[in-house]
Amino acid sequence: MGRGILILGSIFCAALALVVGSRMSVDATALVVGVVCGVLASIPGSLLIIWASYRRDQMLEAKRASDMTPHYPPIVVVNPGQSTGRQAWDSLPYPPPSNLLPSGVRQYKVIGETEDEGHPSPYLFDLSQRRG
Repeated sequence: MGRGILILGSIFCAALALVVGSRMSVDATALVVGVVCGVLASIPGSLLIIWASYRRDQMLEAKRASDMTPHYPPIVVVNPGQSTGRQAWDSLPYPPPSNLLPSGVRQYKVIGETEDEGHPSPYLFDLSQRRG
């Protein structure tokens, strides 16, 4: 039954092509033949692209399956709470802030500016004046 429908369908298409082809001009026939040949020529390229993308997907799946890393349990660090007693290192006082900064006068030299031998540079800063 299915084979008979296929034969009847192909006979109908051939008859339709003859009727339409006999009524078309030569230019229109050339255009239709060119379009049909272009579509037929693109089929192998399309099939090649589909095959290559399918193969690439298979290779990526195989690589993912082989690269599976074993699952490691999460590392949980429990930080102990503060104790009520003082620790040994807490008993030492912090040094006063004045000992942390250098004392004295800083001298700055501006590149390209001349400096006299006996005179100090006008760019002298005293740290005690800056803090106040």
